[in-house]
Amino acid sequence: MARKNPEGIESLRIKQDPVSIQEITMLDWFAGFALMGVVTFPEKAASAKEAFDMAEEMLKERVKRI
Repeated sequence: MARKNPEGIESLRIKQDPVSIQEITMLDWFAGFALMGVVTFPEKAASAKEAFDMAEEMLKERVKRI
C-alpha cells in the first residue's frame, strides 16, 4: 500500500535520513546504554551530554582493560 505524501505542516518538517546500523560507533553504542542508566534531565541536551560523557569514560576504561 502506497503512503500518502505529507500535506500542510507535515510537508514542512525536516526529514532526518535513517542512520545505518553500520555507521554506529562504539561511542554511540555505549552512550545508548548509558542513557538507560542516566536519570534524565529536563533538557534533552543535558541528558545527551551526560550519556556521551559516560560513554567516553567507558571507552577510556576499556582501553585500560584490554
